[in-house]
Amino acid sequence: MQRNNAPPRVVAERKGIVVSIGPVTWAYAAFGLVFAIGVAGIFRRGDWKAARGLEKLILFGPVFYAAPIAAFGTEHFTVDAIVSMVPSWIPWHRFWAYFVGACLIAAGLSLVTGIRTSLAAGLLGLMFFLFVVLMDFPAWLQDPKDRFATALMLRQLAFSGGALALAGGLMQSGRARGTHPLATIARYFIAIAVLFYSLQQFLHGSYVPAIPLNRPTPEWIPGRTVWTYLAAAVYAPAGALLLIGRKARAAATWLGLTVFVIELAVYVPIAVAERASLTGINFMADTLMFCGALLLLAGAMPRESTA
Repeated sequence: MQRNNAPPRVVAERKGIVVSIGPVTWAYAAFGLVFAIGVAGIFRRGDWKAARGLEKLILFGPVFYAAPIAAFGTEHFTVDAIVSMVPSWIPWHRFWAYFVGACLIAAGLSLVTGIRTSLAAGLLGLMFFLFVVLMDFPAWLQDPKDRFATALMLRQLAFSGGALALAGGLMQSGRARGTHPLATIARYFIAIAVLFYSLQQFLHGSYVPAIPLNRPTPEWIPGRTVWTYLAAAVYAPAGALLLIGRKARAAATWLGLTVFVIELAVYVPIAVAERASLTGINFMADTLMFCGALLLLAGAMPRESTA
């Protein structure tokens, strides 16, 4: 999902009063609604009481993934710049922007309600993989040395991996947990992204942590470089474990916990400081969605008694 500034506004007139509803409001409304539904479902089903230790955090994987998806879906209707992102050779640009937006909102609701979740997760995984193939990879080819283009491409790949992990976990059909081909593909997708991100965060500690995009961490964030180096230190061993398939559940869970802590320490304050801009919610939502993808992968991996 791209970051957009200075968005247009949707204006409605009621009883002589002009009500201005901006893209930021729509994004937060969708985010909050889906987040609330997901959290309520966790406690209503009794999952929270049944889980122990860090297994409780894994329960929030679908919620952390779905709420940002719904928020990004609203932007397809309110931000014209998204229309221009559709490749030029594909016809009906606006139609596809709206269609994808509607699908994202529906998918977000599906993931937190349990309605057609397997189908929604599989299609989300395919969609993000197509984003990589059709948009991010061609953009990366224009300048393979651009670390930010690489980070964006791998972010989409990790998002694909999170959805595929969920789909694979729901389609085990008697297989041992973590052995479904989709779960295996997801593990590799996320491991590659995590290892690249680890290297970049070791090399560029002044830039934002978790997903090392083109933005320095604000100087007013306490311990601004500490968070980036912390992420790098956790990503390196955990990413290696994911790549070789050893203690994958524990590795993905600790990655998810690390990103969640960074979300609270860095990205929530940024969202509050930039609450009037899509930039604030997009950075926060991107990182939370990455956290969700890691937790979805953890949920699809086998439990190990030695983990």
